[in-house]
Amino acid sequence: CRQRLFSASLLCLILALLAAGVALAAGNISTTDKWAWSTNAGWINFNPDNGGVTVYNDHLEGYAWGENVGWIRLCTHTGGSPHTYGNTSNTDYGVNRNTTTGALSGYAWSTNAGWINFAPANGGVTVSPAGVFSGYAWGENIGWIKFNGSAQNSTTYKVATAGPLAVTLASFA
Repeated sequence: CRQRLFSASLLCLILALLAAGVALAAGNISTTDKWAWSTNAGWINFNPDNGGVTVYNDHLEGYAWGENVGWIRLCTHTGGSPHTYGNTSNTDYGVNRNTTTGALSGYAWSTNAGWINFAPANGGVTVSPAGVFSGYAWGENIGWIKFNGSAQNSTTYKVATAGPLAVTLASFA
C-alpha cells in the first residue's frame, strides 16, 4: 500500500511540474552572457539552472527566468524542427526569427508579467548570426526589456548563444 501511495505521489509531482511548464533542459544560451534587464522586472536570465532558451534559425524555444516575474515561456512548440508561430491564440504563440535579418517577432508569455512583444513599435529584438541579441522587447505590465547594455556600475551585460548559430543549407547548387 505504501509503495502505491509513494508511486502515486511521485506521479502527481511529475505531472504538476509538467503542468507548470518548467523546462528541465538547458538551451544554447551562453553561461555568462545570459542576462537581459528591465527597470520594472529586474534581471531576466535566459540560461537558468532549470530552464533555458534555445535559438534556432527560424524560432526560439524554452524558458527564461526573472526573480521578480517568474518563468517566461517563449513558445508553444518544442522539438527544434523548423517552425513558425502564428501568434493567433494561446496555443500557437511564440517568438519567430527572420532567417535573413535575424529580427525577432511574436510573443512570449509569463503568468506574472503577461505578454511580451519582441517586435513592438519603437523597439524590436534581433539575434545576429554570431548569436548576440540586441534591442528591446516590450511587456505591458513590465515595460522595456533591454538585451544588452551597461549596468549602473558600468558592468556590461548581454544575451548571446554559446557559439555562432547554425545555418540551414538551401541547396547544393
